[in-house]
Amino acid sequence: MTKKTITPPGTAEEHNDDRETKIINVLCNTSLVLMAMLTEAVSAVFTTLSKEMITALAASFGGGDDATKNRDEFDTQIPEQFRKELMTMKQDFNKQLHEKRKELGPLLADPRFDTGLAIVERTSVPLPKITQELDERSLFGYLALLLAADPSVTALFKELFEWMNTLPQPEKTEP
Repeated sequence: MTKKTITPPGTAEEHNDDRETKIINVLCNTSLVLMAMLTEAVSAVFTTLSKEMITALAASFGGGDDATKNRDEFDTQIPEQFRKELMTMKQDFNKQLHEKRKELGPLLADPRFDTGLAIVERTSVPLPKITQELDERSLFGYLALLLAADPSVTALFKELFEWMNTLPQPEKTEP
């Protein structure tokens, strides 16, 4: 049986674990949404949606009683195969990042990673922050808002994409 190490609350190690988790979530969620934007499946999914549906969805994230109804309607428009592919990508990506977390620890200690967290924290979006592990609805919510050219979400992902290009890369090991 594997022994689980418990980090005492409030310690520097707990803060570092929380920071690393947020960084991993930002990297994972940002990459997933950007990858989904680039796939042909996304264009196939969204060509079936009318412009009004995307506009209504984007507006619905702002609140109101219609928000849940519009979000539910949007959910029914997404093909099951695309849902499965996105969630499989998410699981695979998350698994790889968490498996390599110990190796990535020294790399994630670089202060440049804090810039990404700051970008997310200062951006107001009517969805859970991408520093959290996002569920399917939230991922598709970000995707829909990007496709609807929501200014705050578009600016967020533009900044995050630029930030990701400045990050240090892990050293490649020879096989």
